[in-house]
Amino acid sequence: MSCTELSEFDCYGFRLKLTHEQHDQRARSETNVEKRRRKWKTYFEVNKLPSLQKLKRYLRKGIPPEMRRWVWLEVSGANQVRQLGRYEVLVRQAEETPSPVRNQIELDLPRTFPGQHDWIASHEGQSSLRRVLLAYSMHNEKVGYCQSMNYVAALLLVATGKVEEDSFWLLVALLEGVLYPGMYANNLEGCHVEMKSLGKLLGKKDPRLALHMEKLGCDMNLVSTDWFLCLFCTTLPIETAARVWDCLLLEGPKILYRVALALFRMAEDRLLAADNPGDFLIAMRNVAQTCYDRDGLMKIAFNKLGKMPMDRITRYRREKQEVVDEEMRQREAISRRKALQRSIANGSAKAHRRSRGAAQANGSV
Repeated sequence: MSCTELSEFDCYGFRLKLTHEQHDQRARSETNVEKRRRKWKTYFEVNKLPSLQKLKRYLRKGIPPEMRRWVWLEVSGANQVRQLGRYEVLVRQAEETPSPVRNQIELDLPRTFPGQHDWIASHEGQSSLRRVLLAYSMHNEKVGYCQSMNYVAALLLVATGKVEEDSFWLLVALLEGVLYPGMYANNLEGCHVEMKSLGKLLGKKDPRLALHMEKLGCDMNLVSTDWFLCLFCTTLPIETAARVWDCLLLEGPKILYRVALALFRMAEDRLLAADNPGDFLIAMRNVAQTCYDRDGLMKIAFNKLGKMPMDRITRYRREKQEVVDEEMRQREAISRRKALQRSIANGSAKAHRRSRGAAQANGSV
């Protein structure tokens, strides 16, 4: 570690290595958390959320970490979809039933926030994460498991105080009620729709930067795949990502668009200075990974980007869904054609071997 870096842990136990400037940014945000704690305390003590308009405003300014479990379960709809005893049943089924996704889950467990969190890396943490992911794969066999869900489930676990059942139902609410459909489908079609829609929105909000990306050949999916699949938890510092989730769970995926555009705004000068896709991605990643001023990010997201009505995003999605559907059809047709060509080639090879074998047999008579 450099002599200019400070080593500390965030509110959830994730390791941080900060410059003095980043430490000060985080400290200022922590001061604001204390102010928010006093605001939330009244509602927390009576277990009742504020009215919708006030709730939306409170969420945008952040939830104190110790109250997130309660608030997230309420605003996400997780408590509404929860079925008593269902999680335990799914865990037992997962233990007793061979699963086509188990091997991939086992591979991804140690890859989840590697070297960043002691509990997640521990036997207990890996076991909890395994149970949540396997239970979800039994609950929704159509989705099963998709890489990146491990990161989402891990953050849910630490944010809920390692309560597996709460984390499971939050995962259900997120994937099946909050996010755009098909986000974690086998072909990731929902994710592709969101990324293409973000690209169009960037063209409207910041045409100069959008044109620069186009000239560089830097496609939006190079930049934003993790943003949509991991919901910024592998892109932003965890405490900053949790602030994004505070809003996401009530207001839905338009929050992902706002935060994405806010990051583009924060990094704009560096991005415009990049003259190749590699430098562009490095500049974007550096701005996101060092975003410890979570209040600053959210102020840009909500106060500096202008209006972003949901009907516009819906219109963009509808348009891009058609594009993605056509791309998927073409991809499937190419795949079928290649499979047919392989089958014909294999059949020809077998016929050739049989013919040669017969010729050899006749020659030996």
